[in-house]
Amino acid sequence: MQVKKLTISAYTENVVGLLNQITLVFTRRHLNIDSLNVSETERKGISRFTIALTTTEAMANKVVQQLNKIIEVIHAEYHEDSNLIYNQIALYKVSISDAKKVQSLDSIVRQNGATILSQTEEYTVIQNIGHRRILEAFLTILQDYGETEFVRSGRVALTTDGIRLNELLPAEEEAHLS
Repeated sequence: MQVKKLTISAYTENVVGLLNQITLVFTRRHLNIDSLNVSETERKGISRFTIALTTTEAMANKVVQQLNKIIEVIHAEYHEDSNLIYNQIALYKVSISDAKKVQSLDSIVRQNGATILSQTEEYTVIQNIGHRRILEAFLTILQDYGETEFVRSGRVALTTDGIRLNELLPAEEEAHLS
């Protein structure tokens, strides 16, 4: 079986302790989570877990089956990257004191489609959005300008196929979860 990058999407009720139950499914199977993002959805009381991992489709299928057995999980499924629209956000804090480097940095930021969020005499904070390899390549460029702090979010993804929340949970059922 071929190991590849897969993303599991799970719609869940927003309840305390659910994150622990979900991560336990991965721990029991000795699977490392590459990134994890949990956020509210368009429906009150419903969250969406986006979990990126590297594994086989067979293992991803077993994990999804286990997740779907958790009472508070409304629906879970896995996707290949070709069936997703996804990105990550990164913040970079670059320490720069040389004014010539600051001007050059502004140009590099624009060329890479990034945005300066904050600029002081001591540092510049930059935001960039893209796939992991783009964000890491941009980090390499920024490190030439000075000491650089870096943080990147987990994967945020929407499926091009798969089941939508409004198909799983008609509006009248939403009232029961609130």
